[in-house]
Amino acid sequence: MHRSGEQRWGRSVGAGGLAVALMLAVAGPASAQGLENYDYTNLGLRAIGVEAFYVNASQNEGTLGIGAKLDLGFLGPNIRVVPRFGYWKADVEASQVSKLETQLEEASGLMPGSISLGDIERSAYIFGTDFQWTSRTADVAPYIGLGLDVYILNDDGEAIRETFLDDLVVTAGVSGVIGAQFALSPTWSAYGEFRGAAVTDAANLGVAFGIFLMTGN
Repeated sequence: MHRSGEQRWGRSVGAGGLAVALMLAVAGPASAQGLENYDYTNLGLRAIGVEAFYVNASQNEGTLGIGAKLDLGFLGPNIRVVPRFGYWKADVEASQVSKLETQLEEASGLMPGSISLGDIERSAYIFGTDFQWTSRTADVAPYIGLGLDVYILNDDGEAIRETFLDDLVVTAGVSGVIGAQFALSPTWSAYGEFRGAAVTDAANLGVAFGIFLMTGN
């Protein structure tokens, strides 16, 4: 079943709204710490993690993805720095493909129905860094944060391959995240989180579950 335009608009607004709300929430605790509390002393590789997630992005069907994270320690008493990478691949919604076909027909002066693009898949490669407010020592550590993200998007389909529609698109965005990390042992911890991202052509909401291998303090 394909979603309506109103649903896609609501999803994009919801993702952007969640990202903004989480950024405002994390700004409070972060701003309460004086500038003198921020330094590089406690930065260093603390953990390496992998995750699986479900993402529902604008213009695309919901899909599963995979990712990896690094815990680089704390920039200040409670601000954790977490670079991340993610990848997902999803079908572009049929309504979006139909809209593109209509635009191409109008630009080319062709009759409606002259162009058929068939199925199109979109791949997304995500490179980002989160700044998370969390506890340093708790066995169960809730966290809330904001992320700065770069998306590399690539559409692929038999009808568009090796055309101008097959080009890579690089875009930037912001995201908000809220979750919790659970210590399983001195070596392993697990986490679950919700994320909303505001990014051109790929605003999205998602949920992720992952595991960290602790490598430092």
